[in-house]
Amino acid sequence: MRRIAAMLMLALILSIPASSSENSASVVHVRGGGSVLFEHVTGVWCDVCADHEPWVAAMVESNGDRLIRVDLHDVIEDPLGNEAATHRRMRLNHTLPFPTYHLDGHAEATSSVSRGELQMSLLAAESARKTHEVIEATVVADESGGIVTVVVADPIQIEGTQLTLLLLETSVTISTAEATNGLLVHSAVLQSLMSIEIGGNKTIKPWAWGDVEMTDEPGLNAVFEFDWPEGVNAETVTLVVVHEVVEVENGPATLSALSWAVEGPSEEVQGFGWVVLLLVGCALVSLFLRSRSSL
Repeated sequence: MRRIAAMLMLALILSIPASSSENSASVVHVRGGGSVLFEHVTGVWCDVCADHEPWVAAMVESNGDRLIRVDLHDVIEDPLGNEAATHRRMRLNHTLPFPTYHLDGHAEATSSVSRGELQMSLLAAESARKTHEVIEATVVADESGGIVTVVVADPIQIEGTQLTLLLLETSVTISTAEATNGLLVHSAVLQSLMSIEIGGNKTIKPWAWGDVEMTDEPGLNAVFEFDWPEGVNAETVTLVVVHEVVEVENGPATLSALSWAVEGPSEEVQGFGWVVLLLVGCALVSLFLRSRSSL
C-alpha cells in the first residue's frame, strides 16, 4: 500500500512541469460598462499636446476605471498614426485643432487647458449617460493572439449600434529623431480595431488583423478573434470593448465600455494551480492510508 501511495505522489510531481508548459493560455472574465471613452486626438509633432501630457496622464490615472484613454495619432509625419486611428477620427468627425478631447464620442467645445477643466468634462459625460448598461467580456489569450467573447445581456439600445474591440499599446517609446515635440513615451496608442454592426456589417482595421461574428443569443453577443499585431508586445497591450452607436449625433455615442490590460502570468502564478493539486493529492493519499489502517 505504501508503494502505491509513493507511486501516486511521484505521478503528481512528474506531471507538474509537463502540464504547466502545455497550458500557456490565460482566461479572464471582465464585467463593467460604466467607463467613459476618452478619445484623445494627438500627434508627435504637436507641441501643445506635449505640454498637456503631464496633467492629462495624471487626470486619467487618478480617475481609474471612470474613463478609458484611447490616443488617436495623426498619420501625417507621425510614426504612431495608422488606419485604425484615422477611422476613429473620421467617425468622430474630427476637424478641430490638436489636441482634441472626445468624451463618449463628443469633443469639448473648447479643448481643456487644465486638469480641472478636463475633470469637469468627465463629470458632464457621466451625467449625460441615460442609464447604466452592463457589458461582460471573456478574454482567452496566448502567445499568438486571443478570442474575446462579448455579452450585453440587457442593452439600452440595439438598432443603430455596434460592438467594437480596440487594441491599444499601453506604452510606446519612440526615438528622439521621431519625437518632434520632445515627448518620447506615449500612452494608450490605438493600433487595431474591429466593429460589427447589428445588421452584420464589419469594420476591421487593418483588414487582416482578425474577424468578428455575432452569435444568436439573447441580448447582444459577439466573438472577436485576432492575432497580436506584428511588433507589438502582447504583455503591454490593453483591450477595450465598447457598445456604441454607429452614427455619432447629439446624445452620448458610447452606451458602455470596459478595458482590460493584458499581463503575462508570472511563473509563480502559473505554478500555483499545480501546488494546490499537489497538496490535494497528498491529502487524498493520507486519507486513503488512514482508512486502510483503521480496517
